[in-house]
Amino acid sequence: MSIAELQLSNSDRGRANFQRGFSLLEVLVTLVVVFVVLLGFAGFSVVANKGIQASEKMTRAVTLAQEKLEDVHRQGLPSMFSTPVSQVEPYGSIPGAPLHRRTSSIQPHMPMPGLHTVTVEVQWDNDSHRTALQTYMVH
Repeated sequence: MSIAELQLSNSDRGRANFQRGFSLLEVLVTLVVVFVVLLGFAGFSVVANKGIQASEKMTRAVTLAQEKLEDVHRQGLPSMFSTPVSQVEPYGSIPGAPLHRRTSSIQPHMPMPGLHTVTVEVQWDNDSHRTALQTYMVH
């Protein structure tokens, strides 16, 4: 081994001793990247949570409408029914759904005697959202 090679290998050993850890700049850059990624996940979780809440309210509204349609079907239509009937259940009056309002209507279907249109509409968030189900019943 020549003197130049020996000196080079000695200087490499010294440099290796100083290069064992991470520099402060590398640590700071890593922390910034991790922080930005975590902020992105936090924002996503807020949006996802709002979506879940909206989905729960919509599911509840459809369930309330379906329950009312089943009630009307189970009870049947009143005899001698010839005029439209409407029923409003205001906010806070539906058990288990204080944030929903339900409107039911039964209307005779004019072209066909004995056929009736039953519509149930459910609103929530102070009427800013709504869904409706409709069916036909024969009397």
